[in-house]
Amino acid sequence: MTAGGSKRSQRLLSLAPNVSMILFALGADQAVVGRTQYCVASIRDYLGTWQLFGEETIARLAHWEALPDVGAWPRADHERAASLRPDMVLTSGSGPFDTHEASMFGLQPEALINFDTRTLADLDRQILTIGEIVGRPEAARELVAQLAERRDGVLAQWQMPAGCPAILFEYCICIKYHPDPARRRANPGRFIMVGGYLAPELIRLCGGKPLLARPGDAVAWVDFNSIRDARPDMILAFDCRDCPNALLHPVATRQGWPEMTAVSGHAAYRPRRNIANPNLCYPSALAELAELVTIWDDARRENLINPINGSI
Repeated sequence: MTAGGSKRSQRLLSLAPNVSMILFALGADQAVVGRTQYCVASIRDYLGTWQLFGEETIARLAHWEALPDVGAWPRADHERAASLRPDMVLTSGSGPFDTHEASMFGLQPEALINFDTRTLADLDRQILTIGEIVGRPEAARELVAQLAERRDGVLAQWQMPAGCPAILFEYCICIKYHPDPARRRANPGRFIMVGGYLAPELIRLCGGKPLLARPGDAVAWVDFNSIRDARPDMILAFDCRDCPNALLHPVATRQGWPEMTAVSGHAAYRPRRNIANPNLCYPSALAELAELVTIWDDARRENLINPINGSI
């Protein structure tokens, strides 16, 4: 089932870190019976990014830490998950990342909601839908407003670039996914995965032009010739940050890549934040993106080659 239905649920299973962030933000801890391996780290990221601390918050985080772990997103141990007797399963993903069906948990189709969240508007709807599910619609509306305020606050601090950089967001170079990063395969001389999800919108908000992806797109495999023909001014190589396989193939060492202006001009970067990730921390990714665009624009105006910490 896709997002859109509403039902008050008392036993929720969260199978996506971005879903768990929202459940935590809405104070729906007691309704959750299980989570993924990555949910607690994502909640910690949300708390740090939003500067939310205090004894109550620590106690609530401890509750999430104690919840049963049913596996790593996007997959899960369906037998273990079903043993928790959820009456609703919430997950998130599209294409190869939309991996669950209600029958896997012994549930009817309407008891599983997958959020295919690709745009800022999709994220707002996801928050509102989860708010209805847990009986906290007002808190959900407030969260949507707070998220917009944080986004607008980031943009208010940055001056739009005089130029409009064409930006390639490299989501991944692994052409065969494996849960163990050391066993993934990559061939960045031929293909890379381009995002997708929030990345095109955030690039536009920062005054850039997203290459090979439009708002509403998921990720897509793109061949090197298409990338070269697109002539990126900037390359953001996120590559599942710190993936050992990706680190073996830095942009500057790939065959043909040094010929591109973005590489020869030292405008290829490894951002710390994933600008494609549709979660409550995206304003911090937007802030990092705005900073990189500003640095690129300053260097362009001064006709300087201006590498920065984090360029590759």
